Amino acid sequence: MKNLKSIYKTYKSLLEPHKLHDKLGDLFEFFEDAIIVSLTLLLFYLSILAILDIAQDMIYDKYSFSKILPKFTYLFILAELFRLMIVYLKERRLDTALIIKTTIIAVLRELLIRAPYMHIDDYIGISVLLAVLALMYYVPKYFFVKDLRKGYYKRLKVYKKGKKYILKPEPIEEG
Repeated sequence: MKNLKSIYKTYKSLLEPHKLHDKLGDLFEFFEDAIIVSLTLLLFYLSILAILDIAQDMIYDKYSFSKILPKFTYLFILAELFRLMIVYLKERRLDTALIIKTTIIAVLRELLIRAPYMHIDDYIGISVLLAVLALMYYVPKYFFVKDLRKGYYKRLKVYKKGKKYILKPEPIEEG
């Protein structure tokens, strides 16, 4: 009996380092949260500055549409990034659709600013980039179906029925 107690104590002392790993994991998650919260506050501050800059341009300066439009799109980018940070803090996941939409807005903003100074190869490059971003946004939405009961995406399979093609979720093997 005494021998079993000593084995149990030895075994328990061997498992103690795992508690240290849990504590370190919690500490790193706290630092991650602190970084995300500080970035969110910084985005909020930048949004306030952007609104004040737009208001100052509209009230005091002679404003033109081409001068104010990039500032509005910059404000939309900040708002989308702010929303992305909030989603991350609430759900602990990155919303890739929101990231792609924000990137599209940023590309369009650059297009608005630099359009007079661009060449044909720049337009081709931006067109390819926007096409790839659009595919990245729409393909998961329409070719993968989220199974809400299980929380993962199922691939759609194309079935031919006579002369028609039908999209149905692929059967998933339980395992």
